[in-house]
Amino acid sequence: MNLIFQTLVASLAICSTYAAFGQGQEIDYLANYNAIESATYSVIKHSPESLPLDLLSVCSNVNNNNPPPTPSGDNVIIVQADDTTNILTSAQVSAQCSTNSICIIPIGIIFQVDANINLGALVVRGIVEWNDVTQNGNSSKQFLCAGYVAVEGQGKWEMDLKYGEGYIYIKDNGYVHHHLRSRAFGSYAALASDYPIIDINGRELTRTWSILANKVQPGDDQIALMHDAKLMGWRVGDRIGISPTESRASGLGEEFTITAIDTKGIITLSQSVQYQHDASFLPPQSSHQQSPALMSAEVVNLSRNIVITGDDYRHVSCDDSLKESVSGEETSTEGCKCASFRNTCTIGLHTAVMHGGTAKIQNTRIERCGQRGIEGKYCLHFHKLHDCPTCLFKNNAIEGSHQRGIIVHGTHSSTVENNVLYNVRGAGIYIEDGNEMYNDIKYNVVLCPNKFGDTTLHGCTVPGTSNRLADTSDNQSGIFSRAVTNSLTGNRVANAFNGMFFSAIGRGRGSSANKVCESDAKLARVEGNTWHGNGRFGTYTLGSNYAKETDQSILNDGHNVDQSLCGGFDGEGYERGAPGSMVDNLDYDNAFVGHYGAGDIQHNGHHSYKNLNLIYWKTTKNFGNGCSGHLVGGSYADGNIALPDQATFIIEDTTFGDGAQFEANHHCNVGITGVLCFPQYVLHNVQWKNSVPRWMWFQSGNHQGHNANQNHGGVFTLSPPNAQVVMGGGLLENNFFPPGFVSLVSHKFTYLLSLPGEPCILSTAYGDRYNRGILCTVPLRSLKVYSQGLESGSAPAMRVEMWFNRAESSGAADSNQIVPFHQIGNDRQTTKQGYSLPVIPGAEHSYRLSLLDGHGEIPSTWVVEFSDHVIGNRWSIEYTNLSLNGFQCGSAGLVSSHHDRRFIWSGDKDFMDAQAWGNTGACAIGQPLDFPQIDCSSINDGILRAAECPELCSTRCNDATTYCDCGSATCKLKPGFTETSNLCAAARCGEHGTCSAKYLGGALPVTLNACICDEGWSGPLCQFNPCETQNELCGGHGACVASSDTESRCNCDLGYSGASCETTCDGFCTGNGGVYPYNCNPNVGESIVRYGCLSGGGCKYLSEGEEYPHGGYCTFREVVQESNTCLCGSENDCELTVACNTDGSCPSPQYLPDSSPCNSVPFGTCAGGACIEDGGTVAPVSRPTRSPSPQPTTAAPVPAPSILPTPKPASPVSRAPTTSSPTGKPISTSSIRVAEWANPNDPSAPVGTYFDFEEEEWEAIFGPLCQFDPCQSQNVACGEHGTCEAVSETEAKCKCDHDYSGDSCETTCSDYCSGGGGSYPYGCNPNLGATVVKYGCLPGGGCNYLSEGSSYPHGGFCTFKEVVHEWDCLESGSIFKVDLWRGGEVIWTCDVKVWPTSGGISAYGHAASTVAAFQDGDKITPWTAETPFV
Repeated sequence: MNLIFQTLVASLAICSTYAAFGQGQEIDYLANYNAIESATYSVIKHSPESLPLDLLSVCSNVNNNNPPPTPSGDNVIIVQADDTTNILTSAQVSAQCSTNSICIIPIGIIFQVDANINLGALVVRGIVEWNDVTQNGNSSKQFLCAGYVAVEGQGKWEMDLKYGEGYIYIKDNGYVHHHLRSRAFGSYAALASDYPIIDINGRELTRTWSILANKVQPGDDQIALMHDAKLMGWRVGDRIGISPTESRASGLGEEFTITAIDTKGIITLSQSVQYQHDASFLPPQSSHQQSPALMSAEVVNLSRNIVITGDDYRHVSCDDSLKESVSGEETSTEGCKCASFRNTCTIGLHTAVMHGGTAKIQNTRIERCGQRGIEGKYCLHFHKLHDCPTCLFKNNAIEGSHQRGIIVHGTHSSTVENNVLYNVRGAGIYIEDGNEMYNDIKYNVVLCPNKFGDTTLHGCTVPGTSNRLADTSDNQSGIFSRAVTNSLTGNRVANAFNGMFFSAIGRGRGSSANKVCESDAKLARVEGNTWHGNGRFGTYTLGSNYAKETDQSILNDGHNVDQSLCGGFDGEGYERGAPGSMVDNLDYDNAFVGHYGAGDIQHNGHHSYKNLNLIYWKTTKNFGNGCSGHLVGGSYADGNIALPDQATFIIEDTTFGDGAQFEANHHCNVGITGVLCFPQYVLHNVQWKNSVPRWMWFQSGNHQGHNANQNHGGVFTLSPPNAQVVMGGGLLENNFFPPGFVSLVSHKFTYLLSLPGEPCILSTAYGDRYNRGILCTVPLRSLKVYSQGLESGSAPAMRVEMWFNRAESSGAADSNQIVPFHQIGNDRQTTKQGYSLPVIPGAEHSYRLSLLDGHGEIPSTWVVEFSDHVIGNRWSIEYTNLSLNGFQCGSAGLVSSHHDRRFIWSGDKDFMDAQAWGNTGACAIGQPLDFPQIDCSSINDGILRAAECPELCSTRCNDATTYCDCGSATCKLKPGFTETSNLCAAARCGEHGTCSAKYLGGALPVTLNACICDEGWSGPLCQFNPCETQNELCGGHGACVASSDTESRCNCDLGYSGASCETTCDGFCTGNGGVYPYNCNPNVGESIVRYGCLSGGGCKYLSEGEEYPHGGYCTFREVVQESNTCLCGSENDCELTVACNTDGSCPSPQYLPDSSPCNSVPFGTCAGGACIEDGGTVAPVSRPTRSPSPQPTTAAPVPAPSILPTPKPASPVSRAPTTSSPTGKPISTSSIRVAEWANPNDPSAPVGTYFDFEEEEWEAIFGPLCQFDPCQSQNVACGEHGTCEAVSETEAKCKCDHDYSGDSCETTCSDYCSGGGGSYPYGCNPNLGATVVKYGCLPGGGCNYLSEGSSYPHGGFCTFKEVVHEWDCLESGSIFKVDLWRGGEVIWTCDVKVWPTSGGISAYGHAASTVAAFQDGDKITPWTAETPFV
């Protein structure tokens, strides 16, 4: 357990003590209640002017104008219609009912709400109709008031308002429904045959939320969103909230009213922004990652034209006589029950759909909701509806609740979609009993606008509810669920204490108690969610989440009928894991990310940045399929990676950036966590791009009450194929290990340092990078011995002897070591005990183990594990020779990594079944058969997709757009697709861009930042590469990034600085031995932009605008402040972003060619410099002035426009001496002649060095010269519609103008193809990238695009565009900078000018020193071309 974790635990404890409400802090809550309510917006309190006339005077319970029921009992009125009609109006209902009666709409009666109405309570058994037709004749705003509204039996509430405003006002008048209770709006099915229906639909918003397209700074009064505000349906006067973007629940949200929306969808706010709200975007960082990281503030629309609201909250005293609803929770559905932590309840309105029927509540605002301390009273609530695929909460806004937001309880297959929850206390979305299955929770946003540490508002916590974990300082969560078999897709939670919390630690709750194996449930789809700025966890699973193949299903109401299937092993001892995957999720600015005990969970495509713990995982297991890795295709940076015990933990195709640090055996031997603290961490195709000094650590502290603590174990190793490359003398790019090394363990395993040939060394040569561990040039694997019946104070140590490169353990061992005993927990508290060590695999090695007690014998019942069968399944089976007490394990001493492992480990609950002792493992006397080898290639090498069940669908789903849903056994759309559109296809990103819309939900394409560009690329479709165009290489010591569509800059490696990373302080600054960071702090804080060191020692850190106090400083790190970059032209995709002039003004605009794709409007194309809807007309554009933008543009590719940035002139670069190996070609001295000679083209030039090259030698080093003209020699004629281009030394082709093709550009498709009005590009896309070489259209409409070598599927196509790939050659007179390498060093550099000569190439160069003759083995490397390839 590392220092980060220990420090954080302490800080959270302090925070919990002095800020967020704990379960027992009701007194503090009540003391701060008025301040909390003052900071919580409601339409009723804060915008009374917007309400219907007389609503407050008629409905509000102020001055007792809504009397309670009479003492003699309820006044129940069943309304009646006359014989002529079954339709009643508001006036007719009011005439029969009053404010002190319960008004019942019976079966057969239709109540049309056509005017304001105020009732004591309303029961609907017939039909209520409330729509624009019923309301239109009287008022654009209308209300209905009642103490409760209950839809019963076969009743229907049908409310559909697209234009008018409707208010359902729930009064605090004392009326109580027998099941919904007081202040309720909802439905109740008393009988199995009852089917009440609620259908509410307000004016539909195309989107209820978006995210910032650009960072917002204090003082700004406008914001740009990634979706056009007009197209989302947002209006002037709407209320919006912006999420905090600070880390760890320390931020504040802000609310505004929209005062204007301009033609580009930019929003003007009612007041200036007070706090910074960030927006940054990161493209995929690994080959498997498919989605970008959208690290941007959410903006939610909180206004709706249907509002469910009511009277103020009221505090009521508790009643100890009320029946407890769930044993031990101390709450009651009947009212406010006294509890050990509660004397008072806080009562607002609530809604509920109970026990049957269905409900669709859409585009509605719910406020003043939740009844703190009363069971089952929430803002939106599906209650025990069983399988309800028609149940829907969509596009709603919940603001201000004192007991949670949306609850799914005892219900399956419902949909909770695109809802926004703001300032909701307790859990935002809550799944209650643990039996709920296949509910689809997607694209919701939960925002807490308060700091967790605020001593008044206390974050979004609330005391006194039935679940302290979900609602209080313990673990208040944006999304909380006891059931993991529910889908979470595209949700976003910010500034809560936990983002999402799977608390699967029980056996079911309430009526499902002891009927559900919560921790054994399968993972459903958890895909594309974003959890940021949360105080504790982003992604969080608590307890022992080890999914199994069980009989839990919707048909069983989510219960486990045969609970023996929840066991970890089948009858034969094979573990029963059910693999699942969390796909493309994003965690940032949280404290933790991950799990306690969890297995068969793969993080696929995970983005995790700036979390204190990028991954936090205590224990795990191998996957049930025998193949899968735990971290696949992800990217992690700036935080600790706390890795678990007890598995072969495979990390593959994953990128680790700056600030990432591995922690081995996280939490092992803390309490009773872990087993033997010796996992294997296998790195396969991992990219380690980390320049901080410390890369990992092993455990060293003791958290037990005894000294039998060996938690320093764990092996880090390259995968077998990666290790083979290194051991064969090769290099892996961005390798975690130093060159030549393939594995790492703690420094305590000293026997490795005494082996012949020194295959292992201490890592002290690399400072503390590897925690002073042992690095080996050979692989290492774990060897574990599980013991029985020992105790910490008396257990003997174990002797290990090794014969290196000797298969037989005879003669003196080459090395040996004493390994101490290890025990989890106190004596006899657990069975987790034994010994572990790293071993070198290979049949050529031999190990012998014995105990240091009287006889030294290891009992035959103990279980031994060598390596892991996952290694053999994924790559190849491994072996070693092993003996215990002279007994040879395996086959004549040869042990396989595939040896029997039955009954050993399947997760926390199932460690070492009694049947394991003496019967399994590498050294079992009965020598059970090895496990069969699994062909992992048959299951995609274990790479898992989000949960799907293709075997259940009767017809095969389209894999590209749909998946087979495991709950409904039907094909459902994948993220990014709607019934009518493909949001990513709409973006039309080039090959260096990634669509941003995939996990944002809805059907509206993104209009700003639709494509997130790879590093170095820019443009709305990521079609520009200014780095390449400007030939910016950053000196080989940095990465070039696009700062605009035309400009680039260098992000230098740590230790380098300068515009082209040309400066290094190595050898100049003497601190730290003259190497980075020179005894300086390289990470002082965000305000520091330059880090400098002095030659004699000393450091200086400069903020923006500061200078060094005197000369002599060398800058070893520079931070580019992107927010200060001045850009022009960023608001219109058809105008290139360019850097501002030096005076801050904008240069003349540059526009993309007409018909270029653009996203400023959905499916747009450029016309006249503006982005218009495809097929639309160009509106006149007036651009008298252009205002600079302070925001940077992130960018990315497709077809290059006609306006391209010009190459940046080369300038001399100061480079530090290097010992890197050159990439040039060795010179053959027989093919090059060298002489001292004057420049033949300029006799006045100084004498330099003259070379003659044979042509093939020249081309191998530099490339061919353009000394041939095949256009002339082949007499190629291209008519009036094309030009001739050389495609090789001897071939030429016509490069035709757009709309022409053929050998001589003689063919046009005009008047043949009818698409696009019969004119180019005929309704087709003329720019699909470099792979398409031929574009065709059909006369009746339709297009086809051909790659090299492919043909049209049939006749009738006309080719309107043909791509000619020109010949890359160098013009005579091209100038290079050239390095001459000899013996691994650059000994000579000069400018070289070249020209053709008879039979070869001549080159002339001049430098300070010349070379009289080349030597065999010299290499020439060109590294700057001032004249580019033409």
